[in-house]
Amino acid sequence: MLLYIYDKNIAIYGGKPMKDLIIKNVADMQTITQEKLDTEFYVKPVVAGNDVDTCAVSFMEIPPGKHAWPYHYHDQSEEIFYIISGQGKLRSFYGERDVKAGDILGFPTGKKGGHSILNTSESEPLIYIDFEVKASKTDIVTLPDEGKFDLIGNHIDWTLAEISKN
Repeated sequence: MLLYIYDKNIAIYGGKPMKDLIIKNVADMQTITQEKLDTEFYVKPVVAGNDVDTCAVSFMEIPPGKHAWPYHYHDQSEEIFYIISGQGKLRSFYGERDVKAGDILGFPTGKKGGHSILNTSESEPLIYIDFEVKASKTDIVTLPDEGKFDLIGNHIDWTLAEISKN
């Protein structure tokens, strides 16, 4: 699958244009294994970091029985997920619900955007595209169940401090 993103004069968000033409083939991209607390998932960053400033696109794969990230919410990023294949259980601010291929999930910033997805299959991966729109190059990700928050950006990924659960 090829992903084309371009038009320096039209593709503008927050007053900033994309840096340049982006043409990548997903089959040629490196898969990055992510493990955070007791989660495990795989990421293929399609558009990220040095490509653009205000958005990111990644293909995500969750193995059977695993989560992609612990339950969390973002301070500076909105996310839209499009589930390509598989099935799972979404935990959100509003409770739990089943999700499947074809579903589109949108998460605003703040507590109401809290989310985590569990792959409920015993044998098939859950695969989705994560579209992220960033209000800032740096984001604070709160992990309320863990009592922690992360500071993430192009060159950082730190768990900074314990937070009060009160």
